[in-house]
Amino acid sequence: MPLPPWTIEMIRRGITDVARKASEPETLEKLKTQATEILQDLPQTAARSIDAVMRTAEAGKKSVERWSRKQTAIAIPMINASGVLMHPAGTGAPLSDIAIQAGYELLRGDCISGDSTGTRLHRKLERLLPAGGDYGVAIASNFPAALTAFSQLVEQRPLVVHRSHAVRLPNGLPLPDAFGTLLPVIQEVGGVGEVSASDYDAFESFCTIMADVGDQRVQLMDFGDRDAMQAVVLPVATVAATEHENIPSAESMLTQGADFVLMPGDGICGGPPCGLLIGRREALQVIIDSPAWPALSATESVRAMMVVALETAAAGSDLIPVRALLDTSEENLEGRAHRMTARLIASPEIDKCRVTHDSAKLTSGGRWRVPSRQLRLKHKHHAADAWAETLHDDVPAVFATVIDDELVVDLRWVDAANDNKLAIALGGRPSPHAEDEEPQVE
Repeated sequence: MPLPPWTIEMIRRGITDVARKASEPETLEKLKTQATEILQDLPQTAARSIDAVMRTAEAGKKSVERWSRKQTAIAIPMINASGVLMHPAGTGAPLSDIAIQAGYELLRGDCISGDSTGTRLHRKLERLLPAGGDYGVAIASNFPAALTAFSQLVEQRPLVVHRSHAVRLPNGLPLPDAFGTLLPVIQEVGGVGEVSASDYDAFESFCTIMADVGDQRVQLMDFGDRDAMQAVVLPVATVAATEHENIPSAESMLTQGADFVLMPGDGICGGPPCGLLIGRREALQVIIDSPAWPALSATESVRAMMVVALETAAAGSDLIPVRALLDTSEENLEGRAHRMTARLIASPEIDKCRVTHDSAKLTSGGRWRVPSRQLRLKHKHHAADAWAETLHDDVPAVFATVIDDELVVDLRWVDAANDNKLAIALGGRPSPHAEDEEPQVE
């Protein structure tokens, strides 16, 4: 049954009257006063309880979001605040965008592949090698694969390691074992003491292998006119010499007289995970022609990324992200450390935060150290070990160290663009200008 007209008119007038009164300043002021009185009447403990519930709910929401991201993500972003570039979990430094693009184009599957692509990549690589020698280069799928590939030269001449050179590589393997444990391809000579060319007198022709693991620089030997080759294993190195004289390079070793340099393409070199064999063209061809090489060589996409990374480094080392981190000035690190300290001290979760000036490292051991800045923190509610473990499991995963029950966050290998994410992970409030801030790089 429809409403009579007089009823509709009364309802309309009532609504109009309510709307008019609600818009009057006196009515609004009364509502504000009543709301204030209600809030003041709430017990203080109840107000604190509500606040605590809200904080717990927000923390729970963020925890669920992080868990969801980690469970669904294939790759977990990493912030390497450990102070060690070659961390077991990774470096935390990305490849250059142009190198990634080169690999992506070949991985898409709609580009020419095969011999023609391999030839173009090889020509580009040849142009990047040090001048003045008959050198070639081959790219293996990883650094251990490069060492295994080099062991194929045993078909041509004995491979020899002096016992004084039988050091452990960063992966923990002794140098002789790194070339393959299934077959005894490496022979050992001499004692643990002084190295002499006469220790090799049992061989008419041979290739001696030595490594620079950071304890001391490699000293090549003088074998006179003997049929001897010298190969140098460089777990940390660049291809071209840099202004960092403490960091070895393939170029410097070849210039000093080495016949071969075996090194990783990733790490401080700035390429993707792979292994580089750089040396005498004739001997390198023996390796490439061996039956084992197809199983050890890198894919086209990896070779393309390595070539572009080397080209980019030749154009300017600051264009390689990991090298830009290496070259970041102490002033830059100092300013970032103090800005982050100011944010973290304001957090109710942080008990203490101070800046220290210890060195960062390229590897966990060895002489390769660079100046850095660290934050040393204590949490109000968590022990440092538990806090570090929580950060490992976060998204992004933050890798820091623990010293004297303090969490140590080193900024040397942290991109300035990740400072806001790092501060939030540690308990600092988000920067209101985080989206607009440009990272300061010097």
